Amino acid sequence: MIPSGNSNRAFVVLALALLSAAMLLAAAVVANRRPAQEAASLSLAQTAAVEGLVRDYIRDHPEVVNEALKKLVQQQRTAEEERRKLNIRALAKELNEDPDSPVANPDGDVTIVEFFDYECPYCKTMASKLHDLLKTDKKVRFVFKEYPVLGPVSEFAARAALAARGQGKYVVFHFAMMAVRGQMNELMVLATAKEAGLDIEQLQKDMNAPEIAAILKRNKRLAEGINIQGTPNFIIGETLVPGAADISYIKELVAKARGR
Repeated sequence: MIPSGNSNRAFVVLALALLSAAMLLAAAVVANRRPAQEAASLSLAQTAAVEGLVRDYIRDHPEVVNEALKKLVQQQRTAEEERRKLNIRALAKELNEDPDSPVANPDGDVTIVEFFDYECPYCKTMASKLHDLLKTDKKVRFVFKEYPVLGPVSEFAARAALAARGQGKYVVFHFAMMAVRGQMNELMVLATAKEAGLDIEQLQKDMNAPEIAAILKRNKRLAEGINIQGTPNFIIGETLVPGAADISYIKELVAKARGR
């Protein structure tokens, strides 16, 4: 997956974990050695002794700290997953039913939402597999969320794709763009549009319409609401699948959503 930003909290997590461990160990040592009423007023020498004990214990038992950190990381992942599911649930209507988002197989019984960028190589890797899935399983409803995060050409391509809706050729143009290899530029985008049967003069007029900018802005807000930081990202039900996932896993989630 190509990230559009990052928020590395590893140092903070480590510091908090070690501090917590030290405080717990210190409390245990003090409680065992002195009455509770005396524990609140340690001398400098006693404080140094406690710190030494903590250092010695961590040095002699590094596996304890490792286990504590693993547990903390897992708890954070679980909490983040729950927050994401709640956000997906809250934004479900905008994700699945935005009338301005192009849709393939609109009468399908299971919806897949994809956030993608036409310059993202991982999106291109997935595209042909997704195209085959949509052809072989007409009950998969697919919602396209243009999410250009890789620069001006990405946004130009996204605008052109959304403008192609007016000529009834969005899906054709989308997969034609995903088939393009190498560094893209605006001329290449327009050439691909022409090959897909689009009226280029009309396309260029339509892609600068205010509603196109509004759609891209909404998509960006949606992505931020679910903490999506790159492309591709897929949403099936309340499950977020980041990156170029194995198509078998996508199919597995679709089957699960159907109750199979």
